[in-house]
Amino acid sequence: MEKVFLIGDNEELISELSETLKFKYDITEELDESVEFVFELTGYNSDVKFNILNFIDEKNSKAIIISSSLCITALEQSIHSKHPERIAGASMYPSFTETKGIEIARTKFTSEENFNKVKSLFENIEMEVSIVKDRPGMIAMRIITLIINEAYLVLQEGTSNREDIDTAMKLGTNYPHGPVEWSEMIGVDLVYNILLAMMNDFGDDRYRITPLLKEKYLEGLI
Repeated sequence: MEKVFLIGDNEELISELSETLKFKYDITEELDESVEFVFELTGYNSDVKFNILNFIDEKNSKAIIISSSLCITALEQSIHSKHPERIAGASMYPSFTETKGIEIARTKFTSEENFNKVKSLFENIEMEVSIVKDRPGMIAMRIITLIINEAYLVLQEGTSNREDIDTAMKLGTNYPHGPVEWSEMIGVDLVYNILLAMMNDFGDDRYRITPLLKEKYLEGLI
C-alpha cells in the first residue's frame, strides 16, 4: 500500500481522516522519502502551516501534499514551499468525511500528474470529487459558513433559540445538521476564520462576522 503521513494542528481531523484512509493506505508516523502522500491539516494558523510546509520540504522532496485550504489558499501555501508543483488544496474540516464528497483545487504550479493522483486518492476512498477554484471557503463551506453566521445573528437577536433554529433548518432544507450544531461539529474557530478569510479576500460585507459568533470564538481562546 502507498504510504500516507498526516500532520497539522487539528487532532480531531487527523483522527477522522486516519480512520477513513487506513483500509486503503499505509498510515505512517514517520515522514521520510518513502511517503507518497502528505496531508497537511492545519486549518487557519498560517505560522503553523508554513512551518510544517518547511518541515515537509526538509524530510521529503517528492510526496504529494494535500493541504487544508479553506482559510489559506493553495497558492499562498505554494509561496512557502520549495516544491509548489506538489501542493493541492482540499476542503477538509472535522466531519467532512460523512458527506462523502471533497472539493480539491490546484494552482498554476500544481502538476497535472500530481493533481490527478490527488483526485484518484479521494476516489479510492469512495468520495465524490469536485474540482473548484483556489479560493477561501471553496464552495460548500463558503455557503455553509454564511448560513451559520446568519443563524448566529437570529440567535443573537432573540428571534429563536438554538434548538428551534437547528430543527427548522433540518426540516425546511433537509440538511443533515442544523447550523448551530454544524458550527460546533466543524469548530466555531474554523467557521470564524473561514468567514474572516473570505471577508479579507472578497471584501464583501455579507461575510462580516456576527458579534455572537465572534464572542463564541473568543470564548474558545480562553
